[in-house]
Amino acid sequence: MASRKERIKFNLRRLKGFISTLLSSKKATVGIGIIIFYAIMALGAPLIAPHHPVLDFYVGGRFAVPIWYETLTGDPQSHNMLLLTEEQQDFNTPQSLKEWKILTQSKDIDIQYVSTLGHPHPGCLAITYRRDYTITSIKPTEVTVTLYKNFSYPYKKPPQRFIYYIKMFIKGTTEHQIDKLKTTLDVPVQIKVFIERHENETSKTYDLLWYLYQFKSEEPIPREAESPTDEWVPTFPENLDSNYIRGYLIVNGTQKGVKLTNEIFTKPSNYTIGIELTFIDYNKRKNVETTVLIDNLNFKIYGTAYGLLGTDHYGRDVFSQLVYGSQLSLLIGLLSATLSVVLGLIIGMISAYAGKIVDQILMRFTDALLVIPSLPLLLVLVAVMGPTIWNLILILGFLGWMGFARTVRSQVLSLKERPFVEAAKAVGAGTFHIIFRHILPNVISLAYIALATSVPSAIISEAALSWLGFYDPTVMTWGRMLHDSQQPGGIEKWWWIVPPGLCIALVSLSFILIGQAMDEILNPKLRKRY
Repeated sequence: MASRKERIKFNLRRLKGFISTLLSSKKATVGIGIIIFYAIMALGAPLIAPHHPVLDFYVGGRFAVPIWYETLTGDPQSHNMLLLTEEQQDFNTPQSLKEWKILTQSKDIDIQYVSTLGHPHPGCLAITYRRDYTITSIKPTEVTVTLYKNFSYPYKKPPQRFIYYIKMFIKGTTEHQIDKLKTTLDVPVQIKVFIERHENETSKTYDLLWYLYQFKSEEPIPREAESPTDEWVPTFPENLDSNYIRGYLIVNGTQKGVKLTNEIFTKPSNYTIGIELTFIDYNKRKNVETTVLIDNLNFKIYGTAYGLLGTDHYGRDVFSQLVYGSQLSLLIGLLSATLSVVLGLIIGMISAYAGKIVDQILMRFTDALLVIPSLPLLLVLVAVMGPTIWNLILILGFLGWMGFARTVRSQVLSLKERPFVEAAKAVGAGTFHIIFRHILPNVISLAYIALATSVPSAIISEAALSWLGFYDPTVMTWGRMLHDSQQPGGIEKWWWIVPPGLCIALVSLSFILIGQAMDEILNPKLRKRY
């Protein structure tokens, strides 16, 4: 027990001395500092990065420039604008109705807040058209309700795109005197979304969409039945493209195939956005009632400038991609380098110590892999196995051990002829005892150096594969960022290309500096004498 404790203390003192010597090297200090910086970035990615690097589409406009671009170049940009907060758009409280103005001139319209229904949360606005049968109600009647809100657009440049959010549920009922059941009737509702720009004393209205809803059903619904919240549908597509909505824009009744943002938001001005409901009553039956439930109502503008590094072709945050890319690049580099070093260490020791036919077979297999061009082989294997992260790690690890195995073999061939190995054999030590107690400790320093110098190769190989399109679609790496930057319109965005390339270079440089410093410390031929 005492000897074991002494060995542990001795190993700890030796490790402490090694770290102290390593830190005395300027190369190692710089390399370790860079690695610590990227390790903090990788571990703190959920806190540092505001968005998911792959799944959060359109957090800003497509190819948005960084927020500092306007200050640097003097080119005015537009920024994101959200008409309402998430709490206000969901109508969670009756006070949220105050955010909207409601205009109607009909006594048949009833507007109220409903706390039990809504999507995705309880609480919504209910607009009900209710008409009792009279002789005068036989003629068709159109009743209009307008829900609108005013806002200001302060930017000189048009936004890149916008989205109009809305969830609706529409039902129409009549009451029968006999069965006391509610039945859906044929009461059409025309729905129009509009934006109105106010310039001095004039206004210009843009009708964005026009839909006609007509509900027909003969199936009776129990009186106590309520509208299930999972049947709420987006009346309008949730991701309305700012370039074209349904291929056209209606301006004062005329269709125009123009870019909406450039047509509507031409300059700083005051605007009104709203939804117009028109109940068209052709029904002659008694107690007609149609209710429109509205929830999740909002309007968002996506600007041409966003974040520290702008956005990509899908409007995803490039800064978040850069931060999360550090996780994958370090993971791939360290794990694949560790795998290749372990394989090279095992194969090199077995080949050298066993000798004869085993040595011949292993070394010829190693030579065969060494002469095969690595990149074409990587491409074939990744294409066959699939470009997942773990497949990339396995492939890079299994194809990176050959050079280190030959280095270990040459060292072990020298070590096994040393007197201490011969002495161990003379006293009856077994093969595994000699390998693990006498040979492995003398070649482990080579493994440290090989590990440090193999990480850059793995990171660059992964970046090369991703740049060629062989990347895991579920994650974001620096190599994939370089691949995505090849999209039309992205190659000139240097703030998208330079950061991942610089990060790959710095991380690779850090491990190379550490490897060189360790080589100077552990290699007797390079060790400095003071």
